[in-house]
Amino acid sequence: MEVFVLPKYNPLEIEKKWQDKWIKDGIYKFDINAPGEVYAIDNPPSFTSGTLHMGHILNHSWIDFIARYKRMRGYNVLFPLGYDCHGLPTELRVAKEYKIPKESRKEFREKCEEWTTRAIAKMNEQYKRIGYSCDWNEYYETRMPSYKRKVQYSLLKFFEMGRIKLEEYPVLWCPNCGTALAKAEVGHKEEHGHLWYIQFDVDGTDDKITFATTRPELMPACIAVMVHPDDERYKKFVGKKAIVPYMNRKVPIIAEDWVDMEFGTGAVYHCTFGDEDDVKWQRKYNLPIYKAIGEDGRMTEVAGKYAGMKVRKAQEAIVEDLKRDGYLVKEEPFNHNVLAHTERSSCNAPVEFIPKRQWFIKMKDVLGDIVSASEKMKWYPDYMKGRLKDWAENMDWDWIISRQRVYGTPIPFWHCEDCGEIVPATADQLPVDTMVDKPPVDKCPKCGGKLVGTTDTCDCWVDSSISPLVVAHWLENDGYFDKVYPLALRPQGYEIIRTWAFYTIFRDLMLTGKAPFKEVVVNGMVAGPDGRKMAKSYGNVVAPETVLDKEGGDAIRQWALMASLGEDYPFSGKEVLHGLKFQKKYWNASFFASKFIEAIPERPANLQPADRWILHRLNATIRDATEALEKYEFAKALGPIRNFFWHDFCDYYLEIAKDRLYNGSGEAKLAAQYAIYQVLLKSTLLLAPFIPHITEEIHELYLKKFTGSKSVHLMKWPEPDASLIDEPLGSLGEAMKEAIAAVRKFKTESQLPLNAELSKVVVYEPKLKEFSAAIRSATKAKEVKFAEGTGPIHANGFTLEVVK
Repeated sequence: MEVFVLPKYNPLEIEKKWQDKWIKDGIYKFDINAPGEVYAIDNPPSFTSGTLHMGHILNHSWIDFIARYKRMRGYNVLFPLGYDCHGLPTELRVAKEYKIPKESRKEFREKCEEWTTRAIAKMNEQYKRIGYSCDWNEYYETRMPSYKRKVQYSLLKFFEMGRIKLEEYPVLWCPNCGTALAKAEVGHKEEHGHLWYIQFDVDGTDDKITFATTRPELMPACIAVMVHPDDERYKKFVGKKAIVPYMNRKVPIIAEDWVDMEFGTGAVYHCTFGDEDDVKWQRKYNLPIYKAIGEDGRMTEVAGKYAGMKVRKAQEAIVEDLKRDGYLVKEEPFNHNVLAHTERSSCNAPVEFIPKRQWFIKMKDVLGDIVSASEKMKWYPDYMKGRLKDWAENMDWDWIISRQRVYGTPIPFWHCEDCGEIVPATADQLPVDTMVDKPPVDKCPKCGGKLVGTTDTCDCWVDSSISPLVVAHWLENDGYFDKVYPLALRPQGYEIIRTWAFYTIFRDLMLTGKAPFKEVVVNGMVAGPDGRKMAKSYGNVVAPETVLDKEGGDAIRQWALMASLGEDYPFSGKEVLHGLKFQKKYWNASFFASKFIEAIPERPANLQPADRWILHRLNATIRDATEALEKYEFAKALGPIRNFFWHDFCDYYLEIAKDRLYNGSGEAKLAAQYAIYQVLLKSTLLLAPFIPHITEEIHELYLKKFTGSKSVHLMKWPEPDASLIDEPLGSLGEAMKEAIAAVRKFKTESQLPLNAELSKVVVYEPKLKEFSAAIRSATKAKEVKFAEGTGPIHANGFTLEVVK
């Protein structure tokens, strides 16, 4: 028997070689005029944090797989790469690293640019290391002048639609970050606090009215006390006034249907502004506004002697005074939800409602159109579209698009200092910075007043919500747009459905009249190995480099592609190692099989039962994997493909076929050669989108001389041959495996090597007689007999007897 010297498998060396060669050879370059239906991917522009995290690895392994799979299915795939460059985290890093105040706008922006350039360079290399098959020429950064021009032009169009407004309104404000927030950037976190019962004197009477609150520090901004009109306890107070302690202020007692009679005492005090109810009520009853909390999170002069105190300190001081002066009736522990800046886990600080002049896009009147457009898309999983619908149906605010930041896309409008008239930039001025550039007219066209620019920049979702338009070369007038838009796919995480998906559908629908994409694939969040959210405080953060530097890109992709649609998924080093182990098995088996394939073997007229079985399993696997992948169910394809190659082919068929491969001749040997060639070629094609580096290497070493293809990734996805799918034979094949496995177990328990010859094997299952040669070859038995009855060795559903 010939002995072969197995080449060493070095994944890191192989992966680097192919990453460089793919880019050099332009393997994934997109040509708008190439044959095939265009399949454009709205690839999520990663925020330039400086490094990818495991969430990126999972999300972008999925996206890259889809791009590779769709190419093999005959589509002309447009797979761009983008970066979301603007945002608060960059400003915080620059302020900390360079100690430059944001007031030095020019220098601060330059340092933001410098930081972002470094971040992108590192992240590009990380993308390459997972085998990213994007077209590096279809590339954008939201900081690019060409991108900012399109963002600003889109805002000019919204202004023409009458959807841009500038007004003072209670906005969600993060004192910790110093900026306004959109509703989608905040959420609730539970806080262990107190419920304080406070009483106010009722003016002109000896009565007192008592209410419960979690925020006594807002008392300086109290403008009313509300009670339910059906609450008998308070009917006599409606229309009277309550006296706010220490504020020298009398406020009306108002009957309001939305008051919860079961909470606290049934009365509530209304302040500007504690929550969204306060915002609604202030407008409904046209009450005055007192701004008691400033943008820095300290009490203002409205708070009297509490001015200058931080909110928590003011709360303590007011409670102490109320207690001393008899206004505090009681207090009790109380767990409640606090509105916080939850979109940024590094902040997560409480937010306030603060009246402030901001730029808005009016959108409440088209929420139904957004939902309608989303329902025409295919969502994977389908239930995820419910998140967008629920968000839209409960939205009662317009979109605040301005941010009090420096590094971002400038808002392209001036406004009049006197009358507030808005003056837009002209299209030929774009991209424009209204703090530097002159307005298109010298004075306000309405009143002749002075025009001033804004220091505010756009919310980052204003930038990223036109990504489909940018990918489709919007405004470039080259015929490209109509071939690409709407895009085929939007892949993204569920946590940004209410931001990126929602705003993109809204904006692009308004700008083009069409929904921006046809399908949405949603991934979950990546948890730590312990199942908890990855966080430094938990000590469970796994950096991608720790895996890429050791096991490589193909192995980490296998971990990522075993996740399920829409579900959270923990990082598993064990799964990565399992993937690497499979790659080594694939490497070794491919080398072995290649030694018996000198030319493309023709299909012989007669195949042995074992050959027909392995070809059945191959084609059934192709059929089932394709069905799963058409629904983006990656794990339901990868698991069975690995199981087929590793167990059916390597553990069983190769052992069955070895005797024919080494010692056979004629049609018997040709049948085995045909089977292993079909399995090796088509398994390599099946695995190519999952593990692109090693499959490219196997193709280069052993298959390219037969396929003639420059790359395995330029080949077609295999189609199942229905004539070779035989389910009854497949069931018998499973029983054959059980018989072989039972004999192997007997050898192990008898301390015999697996290649030890046996005198005889008796199988008490006559239906397996056609697999006699296969069982004899795999078990090294001199004789295999079939009989009725029962033997001492139990398989699954039948028994055997072994004679040493």
